Amino acid sequence: MTIHNRTVKLNSGHTFPLVGYGTFGGNDAATQVYNGTKFALEAGYRHIDTAYLYRTEEAVGKAVRESDVPREEIFVTTKLWQTFHEPEHVRPACERSLKLLGFDYIDLYMMHWPMSWKFRGYEFDQLKVPNENGDIPTTNVPIIDTWRAMEGLVKAGLVKSIGVSNFSIAMLEELLKECEIKPAVNQLEIHPSLPQEEMLEYCNRQNIILTAYSPLANPGYSGVPSMLSDPMVLKIAEKYKKTPVQVLLNWGVSRGYAVIPKSVTPDRIKANLEYFEMDKEDVEAILAIGRRNPYRSCAELYVMLFSTIYNSSPLRDFGPSNNLFNEPL
Repeated sequence: MTIHNRTVKLNSGHTFPLVGYGTFGGNDAATQVYNGTKFALEAGYRHIDTAYLYRTEEAVGKAVRESDVPREEIFVTTKLWQTFHEPEHVRPACERSLKLLGFDYIDLYMMHWPMSWKFRGYEFDQLKVPNENGDIPTTNVPIIDTWRAMEGLVKAGLVKSIGVSNFSIAMLEELLKECEIKPAVNQLEIHPSLPQEEMLEYCNRQNIILTAYSPLANPGYSGVPSMLSDPMVLKIAEKYKKTPVQVLLNWGVSRGYAVIPKSVTPDRIKANLEYFEMDKEDVEAILAIGRRNPYRSCAELYVMLFSTIYNSSPLRDFGPSNNLFNEPL
């Protein structure tokens, strides 16, 4: 078995592994993520993706510290929640993540969503408080104000690189006009049904790397087309004698961005790291799936694995004030 060791150099100068281990989960996520991260590091992963909201930072940090892999060889991403967008809350939020992780620095600190919400405190039960209508009103904190506070984290040595998540091209353009430190990464939903070609082309021009969450398009959830049973994906899997999951993950890496699959099963964690070269015509054949019928799977999920505290559909989970993807009301 050949494992993924492909990396890219971020615009911050740091090395970024293109296959990572995702760590969001359910109520027992901490235990599962601790065990999963330990195995992932043993299997060869060197990129771990977490977030303050996931409540898995402590588990990730413990697994990293207990591993035989030197800390400097492991790239750890975590994220700033939107109740912390006011500049005075950015550093305290980052320091809380550092304390939970047990680290001296974070490799990549990202703005989790572009929306800003009212600050209610740093505790987990204060992160997502809807009003009586089930909506979480947004506040008017300019993105550049939050970003400048994040730039301060880099200058203070708490963070090596900074990035964004779920940003549109227009949002990136506005940020790039005013920022001192460019975002190194934009993390968003990418899979064959949502190939994000325009975004990928734009970020390539700007030297911003993409990370794909939901790289498998959330298979197994009601109402979501499964890419794992798509005839073209199955045909290509048979050609290479690989699983459909391995095909989709290698398809993403072949396009030049990072993928962060999540699993708690050791055999799957290991299999997700398997690398193989795909012919260009096969990459194009899978790309054609999304060109025919683009589909944002996360926005269509009403109940996700982590729906009690995390959902990639801002309208469904956060209310109409947060309709980032212009979903039908």
